[in-house]
Amino acid sequence: MELYINSLNLLLLLSTQFILFGISELLYKPEDNVEQLNFTTFEAKLGDPTSGKLVKFYNAFCEDSQNYLPGFRNLSRRLYKWRRILKIYVLDCSQDDNNKICRSYIIRSTPTLRYFPQSYQRMPNDLGTDITSRNVREIQSDLALFLKDLDHFNMFKREDNVADIFKDNANLKYVVMVFQMCLSEFLPHFETGNSDEERFASLDDCNENNPVVAAIGRNTLLELLPYEDVIVRIFDDHEIYTKFGISPVPNLLVMVNRDGNHLLLTPEVDTSHAYVAAVQQFLIFINKNPQKPLPKTLPPNIEEALRYEIFEHHKHHSHRIFRADLERAIDQILNVELLRPTHFVGAKLTVLRNFLRLLKFLSPLKEEAKERLVGLYYSMRLKRKLTRAGLQEILLKSLKDYQFDGKQYVGCIASRPSLRGFNCSLWTLFHYLSVESEHIKIASVVLVFHGYVKLFMNCKECSQKIKEFKKIYPIANITENNQEILWLWRAHNYVNKELAGDSTEDPLFPKIQFPSEKDCPNCRGNKSEWRTDEVLKYLKTIYCLKNLSWFGMSSAKAYT
Repeated sequence: MELYINSLNLLLLLSTQFILFGISELLYKPEDNVEQLNFTTFEAKLGDPTSGKLVKFYNAFCEDSQNYLPGFRNLSRRLYKWRRILKIYVLDCSQDDNNKICRSYIIRSTPTLRYFPQSYQRMPNDLGTDITSRNVREIQSDLALFLKDLDHFNMFKREDNVADIFKDNANLKYVVMVFQMCLSEFLPHFETGNSDEERFASLDDCNENNPVVAAIGRNTLLELLPYEDVIVRIFDDHEIYTKFGISPVPNLLVMVNRDGNHLLLTPEVDTSHAYVAAVQQFLIFINKNPQKPLPKTLPPNIEEALRYEIFEHHKHHSHRIFRADLERAIDQILNVELLRPTHFVGAKLTVLRNFLRLLKFLSPLKEEAKERLVGLYYSMRLKRKLTRAGLQEILLKSLKDYQFDGKQYVGCIASRPSLRGFNCSLWTLFHYLSVESEHIKIASVVLVFHGYVKLFMNCKECSQKIKEFKKIYPIANITENNQEILWLWRAHNYVNKELAGDSTEDPLFPKIQFPSEKDCPNCRGNKSEWRTDEVLKYLKTIYCLKNLSWFGMSSAKAYT
């Protein structure tokens, strides 16, 4: 059976595990142009005045979020060339500390992609712009439209001076001036063969409030972003050409260096692709290279990455219990443990019914699961005997195709698959039920626990230890709820002491007498004797409904 570990030892042991077991996998790697945010960094990063932000809200345990990992990784790597003006962030809504943010930003499902502009500040009517497409090219197109509102795209005016641009950018070597026109105002350009980017622009959109329709300048700027010592400025006023002593020419680029000297480039055709090619040809000639590409990285191992996330979560939430563990315990009991006997009569049927009755009143599951368990309870209530096949049929009809959200052990995670896991979750479940059983019949939880261990549990040694303990502390002596909570606590520590150091002990989670002095300093007196009144307070604080964490659950309930 399972035992507990104090938070100090946990931190030390986790760091040891990362070395021994090589757990360093991440779902989202900085090398893939992705930065992980949390509740302490989210608002500050969104307020950055220099860039737009693409944020992916996700749930690490949600299958849809996991399925989108390759697509989002492809997107973030492709957008690396825009990193000067676009930051890629992710926020995990499954994390307890992040729940409030995801609720505040009305994240209804995961994954959710949203764009936030420069200097963003949260407003009731502005929670970012949803991006619904999952197609990389479509997302890039949407982002290009959003990014054109950045200061980077501000039009160069007659009163502006190129020298000021260099003053504001110490590492800048060249400014590329691109003329971008309103289609209806520059017919020679139109007649020389406009690009597809302009062909679909609406002439009706061309007015004093929106004087620029052409996308050539915008796309040229975006494509040249990888050259960190080059900046593109767009202008739509013909008279600005006179600043450089030249006449307006339809497809002409002006490159200005820090000394104020300018070079005229003439692209082969009038498209952003040709504009970029002309600039790149010059930059190659003078040995100017774009930023280095991202290093090649392997796709994440999702299972190992989730294990890493779970261990990391433990560091900051050692006093939480997790719905995922309770769900896995209930799932295992219903679909594996209780199906071991071939026939159910007498005591076995009674324990089975009483366990379902406990779940009917105290279930920690979602409403949908609660309803199905209530139906299962009523289907079983009048049975006098039952075969394994009969029970399987009732389970199938009652639960149907219901899938439990908890797919991984969280508080009960182990260093090896054969350790902890279910035994840990079983103890956790019954501690929770005992604390929440104040309004049901006294000793109901302990009687079901004892009956389950005796009749169903696949561990003779465990059954024997509980039998020995029951002789020391008879269940018949329990007359109130507090005694029931303490009985289960004493039983747990008794088993821990008896099994400490045996083959079932996880080296990362050694069996101790819980709670430790670190976790509950007031639970022991001067001579280390237990102060049961303080132990009771501790147990009621830890194993109550309010202390249940949604971390590890694919459900969005925590943030919706």
